[in-house]
Amino acid sequence: MKYFFTILTGLFFLQLTNSQTDNSLLWEITGNGLEEPSYLYGTMHVSSKVAFRLDDVFFESLKKVDAVALESDPTQWMDEYYSEQILSVQNMSGSYRSSFYEDLFKLEHPPLQMVRSSIRMNDMALNGYLYRKNGASDNFEEETYLDMFIFQAGKKAGKPIISLEDFNESQYLTSKAATNPSKKEIDQWLEERLEKENRYTIQENVYRDRNISLLDSIGAATNTEYFRKNMLYDRNENMVVVMDSVMKTQTIFAGVGAAHLPGEQGMIQMLQDKGYTVKALTSEQTELAKKEKKNLDESFVAPTLSRKRTPDQFLSLKTFDNLREFSMGNQSFYMIPEMTNGAYLTISRINTLDYLPTEKKKIDLDFVDNILFEDIPGEIIEKIELTAPYPGYSILNKTKKRDYQKYHIYKTPLELVIIKFGGKLDFVKQYEQEIFSSIEFLPNSEKLSTFKAPYNKYSMLFPEHAVANNLENPGKTLLQGTDGTSFYFFQEAPIFDTEYVEEDKFEAQFIVEEFVNELEYEIEKGAVKKQPYYSYRATVIMDSVLKTQLELKSIVKDGSYYLMGYTGDNQEKADAYFNSIKFNTIAYDDFKTVQDTAMFFNVKSPVKAPMSRRRFSRDDQKDYEEKEKYSFYTTPSNEQIEVKMTKFHDLQMFHKPEDLWEHVDDNDWSDMKLYRSNLRAKDKEKEQKGAIYTYNRTFKDSLSSKHILAKDVYYKGRLYHLKTVIDSTKQPSKFVEEFYASFSPQDTMVGKDVFEDKTALFFEGVKEKDTLVFEANDKVKFKTKDISQMIDLINTVDSDDASLKDVREYTLEELIDLKDNRVLPFITSLYESSYNDPDVQLVILRKLLRKKTTSTHEKVLDLLEKDLPLKKSGISNALNSYGDSLRLSAKLFPDLLTYASISEYKSPVYELLAKVKDSGFVKKKVYKKYRKQIITDGKIEIKRTLSARKTSYNNNSNDLLSDYVKLIFPFRKDRSAQDFFEKLLDSGKNDAIAVYFTLLMKNKESIPDILLEEMEEDIVLKSEIVIHTAKNDLKLSPEITQKELAKSIVLTSRSFDKNEDEITFIEEKLITTDKDEKVALYLYHYKNKDSYKDQDYIRYAAFEIKDDKTLQSKPYSKSYGNGKRYDTDKEKEDAIEEIIKNIKHKNRWRVK
Repeated sequence: MKYFFTILTGLFFLQLTNSQTDNSLLWEITGNGLEEPSYLYGTMHVSSKVAFRLDDVFFESLKKVDAVALESDPTQWMDEYYSEQILSVQNMSGSYRSSFYEDLFKLEHPPLQMVRSSIRMNDMALNGYLYRKNGASDNFEEETYLDMFIFQAGKKAGKPIISLEDFNESQYLTSKAATNPSKKEIDQWLEERLEKENRYTIQENVYRDRNISLLDSIGAATNTEYFRKNMLYDRNENMVVVMDSVMKTQTIFAGVGAAHLPGEQGMIQMLQDKGYTVKALTSEQTELAKKEKKNLDESFVAPTLSRKRTPDQFLSLKTFDNLREFSMGNQSFYMIPEMTNGAYLTISRINTLDYLPTEKKKIDLDFVDNILFEDIPGEIIEKIELTAPYPGYSILNKTKKRDYQKYHIYKTPLELVIIKFGGKLDFVKQYEQEIFSSIEFLPNSEKLSTFKAPYNKYSMLFPEHAVANNLENPGKTLLQGTDGTSFYFFQEAPIFDTEYVEEDKFEAQFIVEEFVNELEYEIEKGAVKKQPYYSYRATVIMDSVLKTQLELKSIVKDGSYYLMGYTGDNQEKADAYFNSIKFNTIAYDDFKTVQDTAMFFNVKSPVKAPMSRRRFSRDDQKDYEEKEKYSFYTTPSNEQIEVKMTKFHDLQMFHKPEDLWEHVDDNDWSDMKLYRSNLRAKDKEKEQKGAIYTYNRTFKDSLSSKHILAKDVYYKGRLYHLKTVIDSTKQPSKFVEEFYASFSPQDTMVGKDVFEDKTALFFEGVKEKDTLVFEANDKVKFKTKDISQMIDLINTVDSDDASLKDVREYTLEELIDLKDNRVLPFITSLYESSYNDPDVQLVILRKLLRKKTTSTHEKVLDLLEKDLPLKKSGISNALNSYGDSLRLSAKLFPDLLTYASISEYKSPVYELLAKVKDSGFVKKKVYKKYRKQIITDGKIEIKRTLSARKTSYNNNSNDLLSDYVKLIFPFRKDRSAQDFFEKLLDSGKNDAIAVYFTLLMKNKESIPDILLEEMEEDIVLKSEIVIHTAKNDLKLSPEITQKELAKSIVLTSRSFDKNEDEITFIEEKLITTDKDEKVALYLYHYKNKDSYKDQDYIRYAAFEIKDDKTLQSKPYSKSYGNGKRYDTDKEKEDAIEEIIKNIKHKNRWRVK
C-alpha cells in the first residue's frame, strides 16, 4: 500500500497512450454472446478538469448498465491499507541513537501547535482517498478524481461496485513495477518533441484529444518494459478475466486508467482476442452531460451508520466504518472516509498529561476557545458550550466553498478529544445529528479492576476509567487511568534489537533515571529487585506541601521495556498497583500456514506475511548477482521475528557445510558487532536433512535475561537468517516455537547450489569475459585439481585488461594458498616476468609474507633481489601488515635495508624496522652497517620538514621522523648522529622530539639544556613530552600530576597555535561509573581564534583512580579534535553534563 498513491499519481504521464486508432476513451463491448453491451472507459487518476471532458454518451452508458467496475473498490481501500500497516510497528519506541533511553518512555506535554493543527486538520488528510486535489490548482480541478466520480455515480444510482483486481496482487505488481519505472534515456522521437513542447502540455493534449494510441507510444518511449509488464500487461490480463466472467451475467461500466486500454497487450486487444467486438464511442457534450454531472455532484444518499468503538473502549459513536487507530507520539487519530458522498469523519485524541509537571502552558478549554476564530475554517455559524459528558464545545461552520462542517471538542480528565465531520455542501447539516447525538464516553469511576492486555500478555490492577494509545497493534503502548484523585500510567516500549543486549540491572535503573531527569526532578529513593527479571522502584517528591509523589517502576524482560507510574499521595494505592503486574503466557489466535511468496518459504504464524523490504531486484540487476530481502513478522503483542533471505551469487562456493556456517559466524561477528560486547553464540546445533541445512544457536550475555535466538536455513542457493529476542526466564512463546519449528523453504531453486563446484563455470566465464565473473572474488573456491587452469588463466588474461584485473589477481592469491609443488616455481617465474606489472608482484610478496614461515620470508628476499615493484602504497601494505608476527618479520633485516635508498621503499622499510626494534626483535648490530645511510636519510627528512615549515606552520607529528629517532638513537655517540639530534631540536616536530626526550630518560642520560628550555617555553612540546614519558612510566622532575597530563592530552588532541589559541582549566570532577569505577575528570576551556569569530569548546581527559594513586598514562576517556563546541552558558552546562554522562556509562552503546 505504501506505493499505492505514489503509483497512481506517477502514472499521469503514462496514461496520456487500437483498431485503436480511433480517438476515444469510451469503448462499447458487444458480441461473444452478450445480449446487452458493456462499456470500458479510460480514466485519469487525478481531479484535473481535463479528465472531466465527459460527453453525453458517457452518462448515457453509465445509466444503462447493471453495475460499475473499477480497478478496485474504494470502500475497501482503508481496510486494506490499515491491515497492511498494522503488520509493522505503528508507534516506534525510539531509535538506537544517543537518545535511546531518553526517548524510550518520554511523556511530552503537547505543544499548543499540536492542538491547533488537530483542529485545523482538514480533508487533505484524506485527500488521497477522496479527492486527489492540489491546493494550488483548486480552481482548475473538480471536487474529486474521475475514478471516484464514476464510483459515486454508481453508488448514488444504487448499482453494485465490482473490483477488477485482487487488491493484494495489484499491490504486488505495482510495487514491483515501481522498482524500475523509467528508461535511462527516453526514445529519440519523444525527446525531440519535448524540445518543442512542454511535457505537461503534451500529456494534457493527448488526453484532451483522447489519442490513446499516442498515449501508448509515450508510455513505451518513457517506461521500461519491466515496468509496463508489471504495471500494465499482467494487470490488464487479470482485469479482462474478471470482466469476461462478470459480463456473462450483468452489464458493466468499467473505469480503468487510460494507459490500460491501448497496445497489443492492452485491454481492448485482449477483449477482442476473447471474441468481443470493441467499438469506440464518441458524442457531443451538450447541456445533458452538464446537467447530469451537476446532479451527481449535488445529490447525496443517506450514509449507512452503525455504532463503533475505539480499541480502548473509551469512546463510541455511530459512524460509516470501523474506528481504525493510528498512533504517533502523544496522539491518536482516526480517519473514516465516506466514499459515496465524498464526506469524512476524523477523531483526534491528544494526551494532556496534566498529572505530570511541565513549564509549558497546559491545554485547557480557555485556550481552545481563544483559537477557534483562527483555526475553524470559514464562518462559525454556531458555537455551543458543552457540559456533558465532558466540558467542551460544539461548533458548526461553513467554508468559503459553501461546505458545512461540524466539530465537537471535549476536555476529559486525560485527553483533549476533537471530533470533526466534513462533507460537500449541506451534507453535514443533513446527517450530523445522528452522529453527534450518538457520542458516548467511558464514565468517570473511582474503581480499579483487573486490566488484561490483548492476547493476555500481562494483567494488572488499573482504574476502570482508562484510555490507551496503540493498544491492539504492534509498537509502543501507553495506558493511562484515574480514580478521580490519583493518576496511573503504564508504558510498554518494544525494542526489536537483534544485534545488541545490554545489562538488565543497569537498564532497569537507568530507564527511570532518564525519565525523572526529563521531568527535571530528582529521585528521593530507589531500589533494584530481581524476581526473576530486573525491576527498579523509585520515589520522586513532586509537591512536599501537598505530599504528592511520583512513584515509578521499570521492568526489563523479553523484547520490551515496561514503565509503571503513579501520581498521588496514597502509598498503598501505588504499592497495590505495582505489585499487581503479572506476565502471562501469550494466547494467540489460530496459527495458519503462511506462504511467503516473496521470500519463498512456508511457516505457521498467527500473522500474515508482511511486505518484504528490498523485495524486488531492479531490472538492470543481473540474475546471477547476490541479493538480499528482509521481512519482519510482528505480532500485536510485540514479538518480532526478523527473516533475511540471501540469494547467493551464482559463483558462490563452499566446499562443505562447515565452511558455510563459518561464513555465517563471520557475518554475525561483524553485523552484530560482537567485538563490542560480551554477547556470544551458545548452544550451537547443526544438522542436515536432505538438501536442507540448519544451524541453530542462541546469543547470550550472562548479565541479561534477554537472549537472541538465531536460526539459519540453507536450501537450493539461498540462505535464510532468522533472529528474535526471547526471555530466558521462561520457554520461548508459542509464536517463536511454532515459527522456528515450522519454517520450511519452498521447493524452488532461487539460485545456484553453493556446494556445487563452480570452477568450470568460472573459467568459461573468464574466457568469454562474462560479467558473471567480475564479482567472483572470495566466491570461487579452488582445489589442487584446478591448478593447471588457474595457471592458464593467469598466463592468458592480458594484464592491461581492466575488466579482468581483479579476477586475475584473486586467482593468483588463491593459487599461492594451495599446497602443491607446481605453485612456487610458477609464481617465481611470474614474478620475474611481471617487470611491468608491479601489482602482480606485490600480490605475490604480500601473500608470501602473510604465510608467516621462514621459508616464505626467505623467498620474498630472493624475489626482491631479482626485481623491485615500485608502488609505495602496495609496498607499505605488504611490509606492514604483520600484527603478531613481528618476530618473524625481523628476519627480513638487514637484507631489506638494501632497498631503503629507493624512495618507494624508504618509509615502509624504516617503519617496519622501527617496529621490530621497538619490540626487541632487532638489535642495533643487525643494521649497524647501514647507520650512515639511515642518519643521512634522517637529516634529509629534517631538512624537508624545515622547508615545509616556511609555507605552513604545523607542529603535527611526523611518524617517519619519529622512526628515524628510534633507529639512530643507539648510535647517538657518533658525530653524525649528534648532528642529527641537534638539527632535530629545530625541526618543530614535537612528537619526534618527545620520542628523543623519552629515550634519553629511559637510558638515564642528561637532557640537553636547549631542549629543557624549549620544553618550558613551548606548551605544546611540553605536552607531548609529558604524554610520552607517562606512557613509558618515566617520572619528570618535578613529577607530573594527573591534572598536568590531562592538560597535555587535551592540548595535543588537535593542532594548537600557542600564539593564538587559549586553553584554561575549568574544574576537576570525581565520577563513580555505573560499574563502581572511580574516575577523575579534568575539564578545559579551549578558545579557537580565527579571523571570522572566536569559537569556544570544552576539551577533557579522564583517568581511572587506582588504589595505589599512581599516575595513569592511559585516559579512561578523552575528547577528540577541538572538543565539544558551545555558544551559551546553558550549552556549556549541557555539554559538561553530557560528558559526565558518557564517562559514567562508558561502553554502554545505547547511552552514547
